[in-house]
Amino acid sequence: MLKQMTFKKIINIIWFSVALTFCWPLSANSTKIQIFVFRILQIISIINAFMLIVPLSYSIYLHYDDIAIIFQSLAILVGLSQMIIQTVILCFIKYNSLQRVVEEMIICIKEAQQYERKIFCKYIENCNIFYGSSLTITYLVVIIYIMGPIVLPTPFPVDTEYPFHVNSTIIKIIIYLQQSLLIFQCAGHLCISIFCALLLWFTAARFECLIVELQKITNIGMLIICIKKQLRLRRYARNVVNSFRFMIVYAIGVSTFALILYGIIMIVKAPLIMKIESVTLSFVLLLQIYIYAWPADHMKDMSINVSKSVYNIIWYKQTLRMQKDLLNVLIYQRPITFSVDCILPELSLRYYCSYVSNIFSIFTAVRVIIEDN
Repeated sequence: MLKQMTFKKIINIIWFSVALTFCWPLSANSTKIQIFVFRILQIISIINAFMLIVPLSYSIYLHYDDIAIIFQSLAILVGLSQMIIQTVILCFIKYNSLQRVVEEMIICIKEAQQYERKIFCKYIENCNIFYGSSLTITYLVVIIYIMGPIVLPTPFPVDTEYPFHVNSTIIKIIIYLQQSLLIFQCAGHLCISIFCALLLWFTAARFECLIVELQKITNIGMLIICIKKQLRLRRYARNVVNSFRFMIVYAIGVSTFALILYGIIMIVKAPLIMKIESVTLSFVLLLQIYIYAWPADHMKDMSINVSKSVYNIIWYKQTLRMQKDLLNVLIYQRPITFSVDCILPELSLRYYCSYVSNIFSIFTAVRVIIEDN
């Protein structure tokens, strides 16, 4: 991404990157026909994923004695399950909530004041290179994956078996196009993490804007306005978290399972190209979790910094009533975090480091078990 880039351009780029997933909600002003067509496309995308599940299952059945093929097929299957689950959660279960969150973001950006735009630009400058590179890497890997049959002996991008003859040229073209479309959809679903990161960074930026406003208060009226904004913003942050919470938990579970399978493929005797694919996809999966963890960690810090910023105000020189009202701001010192009871304690950079460490520990344990056998 370019350095001089507005928030609106960032939104357009991310929308384009996830367009094939049909998970970015339509505008609230969309017509019934637009909504109907959009729903049909969402259902077709789910059906398209199921069209590869059958041949992958058949491939496992035929090659039950080849551990490399079985694990590769299983890894793709869990990836497809993530695609289906994300579509169901974002397109059906959490659609209305996500639509309101996105609409509010767009309205807020349009109505942003000068100091808010400066804060938004600061966030863009801090993140554009990393997320631009992540988008580029994701789609570059996908293009290379799709072009594989040109240089490799496999007829299709996904090396699998079909329960019918595929010798016909027309059938080969249809299957190749279907798999290519599905792979691009999978890339879009990987970029859903960047869509989530966009909303998290935007929420963190709004918390920082509120901190700036708090530093400027001089009377009770301004303080009341800031307290109301804080309540609305915390409600907005919770809506963002609730829209993606269980999807992220499932993504972490899928990534863990897929990483273990890819690790086994790298250990056992398998074709070199299969090992290269495993290393590349493992990197992409770890990158996806980091894309979630970084903004979630920053949003947590900014949500609690709003309350802490009250200490920087010369509160002891204010009236007794205003000092009491400032206590209302201090009440909300509990940070907004990504967490699920008994499953995900708190999504943060600390959690990501422990996650990567645990993955490598599992790799080591699996390697010892396989070598002993």
